[in-house]
Amino acid sequence: MNFVVKIFIDGACQPNPGSGGVGIYIVLNKSEEKYSRPLKDIVTNNIAEYEALILALKLILDKDITAEEVQIFSDSKLICMQFNNQWKCKDAKLLPLLRQAIELHSRIKSPLKLSLIPREENSIADKLAKSAILP
Repeated sequence: MNFVVKIFIDGACQPNPGSGGVGIYIVLNKSEEKYSRPLKDIVTNNIAEYEALILALKLILDKDITAEEVQIFSDSKLICMQFNNQWKCKDAKLLPLLRQAIELHSRIKSPLKLSLIPREENSIADKLAKSAILP
């Protein structure tokens, strides 16, 4: 358990609002996993970003990932600030997603940190999210 798991997440939609997809890139003890999932409904970019976070948290639980620390990286300032309780969530469509993310986080055994990164450092998750968007 003496390692750090790094998870890069991104959500995308085309147009905004429009068809959406999420991308997850996991670096886990010298191995890599990539996930690309379309979203069923018409979504906004912020909803897609939250769906990416929720999928990442579900993957941590489903795979029973335990580590010294789980680091999640996103280029969405909104979800990072809201999830880290630095901004209030006033959007009625985002609030249930934030609550779901917080509930999933509470079930994860390892220490978890969600950090904001520049878009350029999130290119793999970005490509995965964009490739998941259904025409």
